Amino acid sequence: MTQEREIRIEGTGYTVVISDEKEALLAAKRAGKAVIGLQDREGLDLWPASYVAESLKDIDAAYLEQVVRRHAGLPWRIGETRRLLIREFQAEDAGQVPREGTDTQEDAVFYTEESLSRYIRCQYGFYEYGLWALVEKETGRLAGKAGIVRTSYGREPWEDEAAEADGNDLLYIELGYHIFRPYRRRGYATEALRKIVEL
Repeated sequence: MTQEREIRIEGTGYTVVISDEKEALLAAKRAGKAVIGLQDREGLDLWPASYVAESLKDIDAAYLEQVVRRHAGLPWRIGETRRLLIREFQAEDAGQVPREGTDTQEDAVFYTEESLSRYIRCQYGFYEYGLWALVEKETGRLAGKAGIVRTSYGREPWEDEAAEADGNDLLYIELGYHIFRPYRRRGYATEALRKIVEL
């Protein structure tokens, strides 16, 4: 079964091919189309598809848009508040990220288009979350970043002995933010984090 669906994003039309047939997915990928594998039964080889759904009912407009945005290199729109657009970073955002005295080594990822492109490809492409751009709607300027980050810590004292014995660090998910100096003391962090928690 192969089906094509059309979607418009920011005025541009895109075709998405949905199929449970490897050859159809390969042909669509070669033609530059976004693809979704349909895993409606066991044992299917849907290799060219980065996204897979179990049923056509699972593929709504929001899902199609996410697949196309990832395929076309367009940032996902995470959410919107009264004053902020929360979206994935784009490589060209690097030019708007200020270097501040309190920055850590992790902040340096956002300084150049090359390192930011790697972050976008690896972090968003694999985990589909990370630190997102906070864009001031009134000016279109980057006001900061906020989102979800993975951190690793050693075992906590309350962890049981069996868990402690394996020697692995614990992985945590944290909510984080960094509002750039010119945009501080305006309530942007609270506004953005409330929206992210709602998602």
